[in-house]
Amino acid sequence: MATISTNYSISDFFNAYGLGQPLHSQIMCMRLEEQPDSKLTVMPLYRSDFYRVIQFTNSQLAFTAGETRQSIGQNCLSFSYPGKLESWEREGRLYGTVIYFTQEFTDVDSTHSGFDGQYPFFTLEGDTLLSLDEAEADQLKQRAEEMIQEMQSELPDNLNMIRKLLAVYLHKIRRIYTQKMGQLPPEQKANQALFNRFRKVLDEYVGQLANGQQSVMPSVSLLADSLGISANYLNEVIKRVTSLPASAHLQRKMMLEVKSYLLHSDDQVAQIAYRFGFDNVSYFNRFFKKQTGLTPVEFRARYQS
Repeated sequence: MATISTNYSISDFFNAYGLGQPLHSQIMCMRLEEQPDSKLTVMPLYRSDFYRVIQFTNSQLAFTAGETRQSIGQNCLSFSYPGKLESWEREGRLYGTVIYFTQEFTDVDSTHSGFDGQYPFFTLEGDTLLSLDEAEADQLKQRAEEMIQEMQSELPDNLNMIRKLLAVYLHKIRRIYTQKMGQLPPEQKANQALFNRFRKVLDEYVGQLANGQQSVMPSVSLLADSLGISANYLNEVIKRVTSLPASAHLQRKMMLEVKSYLLHSDDQVAQIAYRFGFDNVSYFNRFFKKQTGLTPVEFRARYQS
């Protein structure tokens, strides 16, 4: 085990994963099968500061979150966004395309009021894989290939061209996504947008806890204040969207982070407890056992063996 890396840039990620150096620090487009065989088979848990879209055409890879695994098959999209906690294991060569890009390179800005509508796959809902039929897979692969060719060209305006192609690529993904996931009526869309904002604020706050930038455990009231609304209204809206109160999502997020640190870091249980704002180890043990039926020590022993 090791420490969990945070706020990887594209260059940091390439270095850690064994991909060499990207051709540009803010955008990189490549075919998965052309990545070096020396890259890691197990990517340790990390957070990044960039967006990523992978189109898998045929791959043996599993994303891990806590003790759960999500296996990859054929013709699907996987999304990642700044602050997302992620790890994976692969077997053999991967096939498909991958686009890495930063907020600075494009206009994908999660603070923009229209972000949820424009890029719904870069939110909580995008944590699930998006399956593609053959026509959709071919269409997106063609767009990705255009970006890869531009990336490898030495034309003076290639970055501007990639920026335009990327906008079209994301727009086509949005069409596919909304067709598959369905359109929400206006009130549900507004509620979903607030839920996504809540998750974003929660993700950011817990990430700051992990980095030592915060020391107090998040609460529904604290997060509601940061959103400029009351805790009661936040709970009401989130319950409409998910049938669960905001506190349940907060606990799930805390459990995912804590489990990830137990399984992917060398930190002692006490260090993890204090890192995530628990006042004492006894309370942390009781909280963890109530959620899992195991103490943190028992959980670590079971899932690392």
